[in-house]
Amino acid sequence: MNILITGGTGFIGTKLAYAFRKDRHHVYILTRQEQTSEHPYIHYVKYDDSNLNNLDWAGALPEDFDLIYNFAGAPLNEKWTEEYKELILDSRLGVTNMLHRWLETSDIKPLAFINASAVGYYPASEVAEYNELDKLSSTNFLSDVVNRWESAARKIGDLGIRVVFSRFGLVLDKHRGALPVMEKLYNANVGGEIGSGRQWYSWVHIDDVVNALLFIGVNQEISGPVNITAPVQVRQREFSKVLSAVLGKTNFFKTPGFLIDKVLGERSLLVTKGQKVHPVVLLNNDFKYLYPTLDQALEEIYGE
Repeated sequence: MNILITGGTGFIGTKLAYAFRKDRHHVYILTRQEQTSEHPYIHYVKYDDSNLNNLDWAGALPEDFDLIYNFAGAPLNEKWTEEYKELILDSRLGVTNMLHRWLETSDIKPLAFINASAVGYYPASEVAEYNELDKLSSTNFLSDVVNRWESAARKIGDLGIRVVFSRFGLVLDKHRGALPVMEKLYNANVGGEIGSGRQWYSWVHIDDVVNALLFIGVNQEISGPVNITAPVQVRQREFSKVLSAVLGKTNFFKTPGFLIDKVLGERSLLVTKGQKVHPVVLLNNDFKYLYPTLDQALEEIYGE
């Protein structure tokens, strides 16, 4: 197969590209930087991020693609100044609209266009439970980004292409994402409850993320929003207990919410707020998780 990935050098994109490469599929990574690969199944294609109307990069692509994964976007772990918030949104909408223009003017009709999204689509709540049938309005900056990003990708569905919104939860990986930051806190004996400790963490192991993305790509019955979370969610308090036990560290430190708010500002909602999000679409389509519980996931990540 021919696979196109934007954001293919990022956290999830890198893992996904490796999975396709391992199975001898050709992976074309659309990137802002000039890059080369010695691997015969990895191909980097540079686009001009200063002029997203320029589609000259398409000339370096094959005549057809089986799957397109759109993960491009500025990371969320930088300080959310007004300028950076604009970049977070524009970097996502710009590339998505560029891909729409390309597909609209070409004969390429992939099996699916799979767009990154997030469980931040759903409002933070300690009592509500959500699934893909819930249609909700924006409640904060992050949910506004998610809603507008999905709306931009939805236009590609008007071209007769199956579109999926992969709403990622808290992705757990030993080397990238939030978990290495958490690990440092526990190793310094300052791990424990954050804020109330009652906020839900809709987590998922990186291997299950990659497998879910592969599964969604070939399953023609799946379209629209798909929650990519584990089937068993936990509150932050329980997450902390399990992580500290696996690491063999203490779990007594409590960080008040107001302190997190002061340090992180608007970004604090990423750790002090949460939502319980069920992966109903994946479960109804018989997707098999490798690590359905947090204990299993963390033991695999930190086990010898």
